[in-house]
Amino acid sequence: MIPELEPEEFVSFLGDLWRERGWNVSMKERADETHFVIGKRGDGKRGVIYVFPTTTATVTERHLKQFVTFCRKRGIDVAVVATQGAFAEGAQRIAGQRGVHLLDRETLETTVSEGGFDDLLAQYTETSGLAAVFERLRDVGVPVPEGLEDRLPDVGAAVAGLRATVGLTADGSGDESDGGDGGTDGDPGDGSRLDRVTDRLGGIASGSVPAGVIPVVLVVAFLIGATVGPAVGLGGGLLGPGGDAGPGVSAMSTAGANATVDARWNAETRDGLSVNGTSFEPPDGQTFLLVRLNVTNGGDSPIQLQQSAFAVEVAGQRYGRQPLEGVTGFPSAGLFEPGESREVWIVFSIPADAESATLVYDGELRLRFERDTSITPEATVPDDG
Repeated sequence: MIPELEPEEFVSFLGDLWRERGWNVSMKERADETHFVIGKRGDGKRGVIYVFPTTTATVTERHLKQFVTFCRKRGIDVAVVATQGAFAEGAQRIAGQRGVHLLDRETLETTVSEGGFDDLLAQYTETSGLAAVFERLRDVGVPVPEGLEDRLPDVGAAVAGLRATVGLTADGSGDESDGGDGGTDGDPGDGSRLDRVTDRLGGIASGSVPAGVIPVVLVVAFLIGATVGPAVGLGGGLLGPGGDAGPGVSAMSTAGANATVDARWNAETRDGLSVNGTSFEPPDGQTFLLVRLNVTNGGDSPIQLQQSAFAVEVAGQRYGRQPLEGVTGFPSAGLFEPGESREVWIVFSIPADAESATLVYDGELRLRFERDTSITPEATVPDDG
């Protein structure tokens, strides 16, 4: 069985696995924190992997029926459901009847071994686990000592064990039983749970972990379950800082771990905009969707992020950017030097009654979107233009 991966890493791994098999791949995060890995091949075939990326998810019969209906309506040739969790018996039955391929970590191990994809898997397993978590904590200001991960034996398994022992989910409640559609809340007053944590820490200590490190591991385990996700935009609400109005907004990446460009983003709807004293109104029956992105060029050569290549898809129809006379959110024509990070923004006009919207990029760059709710959607330009 392949090691447990962080949910985002699991999705990226599946995307890269399909690329190795000759698919052109894009990715879409859905409102329930499941994902679609969407593939197209040169022979015209179309495929979708419906991903339940957490180890606590259970894929049910209802999920399979809905997915089969979706694939039939969209003319999908290859239908796959993947999870780090489990498949209910009813889901396995429907998959067998309808020709849907099921992938869990055990099946993926066989796929990796038979296909010769061990090097690809190593790219993820070598950077997953506690090392990646420590890096995210440092990004949000938690003072985790550099090199701490190197002092911990099998840290990914240690954290997984702690999470299983504590029984925390992304919101700090009890174990999820159905992949996000409901579950049983944990009992915060369960004294036996603390005993199990103590026993688990004893096991970690027996692996020659420095005693001073154990409290850090425990704190991190709780942060993984209750704090890190919302703090760095790993699955918080769909809406930007605009309250509870407006459509749910998601984004479709064109690359996973092999992305050249990382775009952290946030969005909100506006009835109007004021930029440096100039007011703008959307067309009748529409509303503005303001997207702000923190873009990083991770490549070794300059890139041009094309503003015109961005679009928003609503109910199967795409809407290009809304020009605003005299102002632009893409200074320097969207040029980024190697290693450069800079914020840009873009405005779209979409139907006022839209229930959901998906941000897409149709350019040639390998771009990975990541929602970051710490970014405030603003439309600003320097006073000197």
